[in-house]
Amino acid sequence: MTKMKKVLAVGLASVLAVSFAACSKGAGDADADNKTDAAAAKTGYSVISQIQEVKDTTLTIDSVAAAVLVDADGKIIDCKIDEAQTKPDLATNNGDVADLRTKLEKKEDYGMKGVSPIGKEWYEQVAAFEEFAKGKTADEITAAVGDDGYPSNADLKAGCTIAVVDIAKAVSNAVTNAQDLGASANDTLKLAVTTEKYYESNETNLQYDSNYAVVTLSADGKITSCIIDASQAKCTIADSKFTVAEGTFASKKELKDDYGMKGISPIGKEWYEQADAFEKWAVGKTAAEITAGVGDDGYASDADLKAGCTIIVSSIAKTVANAATV
Repeated sequence: MTKMKKVLAVGLASVLAVSFAACSKGAGDADADNKTDAAAAKTGYSVISQIQEVKDTTLTIDSVAAAVLVDADGKIIDCKIDEAQTKPDLATNNGDVADLRTKLEKKEDYGMKGVSPIGKEWYEQVAAFEEFAKGKTADEITAAVGDDGYPSNADLKAGCTIAVVDIAKAVSNAVTNAQDLGASANDTLKLAVTTEKYYESNETNLQYDSNYAVVTLSADGKITSCIIDASQAKCTIADSKFTVAEGTFASKKELKDDYGMKGISPIGKEWYEQADAFEKWAVGKTAAEITAGVGDDGYASDADLKAGCTIIVSSIAKTVANAATV
């Protein structure tokens, strides 16, 4: 009888030990699963740039940029959209554009609310698109747009009536391009776009350059993933009239080796390779640390950054810092 009691006691203790371990493991695994899910988030970006409406002395440079945070199933966790629209006029100040803010930055100044059928400004309608995109895949984004380029999905149309064909394409491409760069699902996604007139613009070429930065931020404001890109809108001129053809143009990252920097680079690296070095360097840093890594001459002053990036980075750093603080 005593022996039987000992056997039962040992058995019961074993069951309790297993149960306790299971309970403890369950709680730990739940936390671990949450961390794993968060760590699996991918960061994506895309831009669609075009030169449109070319006339003798006027044209429109338009760049739609999209950033996404994507889960393991390819569904959008968060989405950010902005658009740079630059309209130079050769007959006015040699093509200088005074206001180079994006549509998002202009907010009410963009002036869409008065002509919108739903009384919403551009930034408000884009916010509705961003909210609609959450939880959707790339295919579901493109399926929400009709053949006319406007929203065909009823839920999307309720808050967004603008032409969204390029926006949807940029978002869809961003999802397709998304990579595991260190972001977590609970990080904050940011997008910034800055545009400036190229300092060597002249009577035969008017050029506007745009820089794009996508970052994800941890709760303490440090960058967990970073993507940068840039585009150059080269608008040729002859006899004080634009001669550039309408159409899309590739960003520096899209051009890759065709950009042609490797042969003149002191470290033998193409622009996209040096951009990759900048992106990796930026991870773990704050906005202030990004700007501190650039010297007064516009080049990298930080030794680690200089090792892989010898291009002028002042505009890039400014855009990344803007993304990390907006």
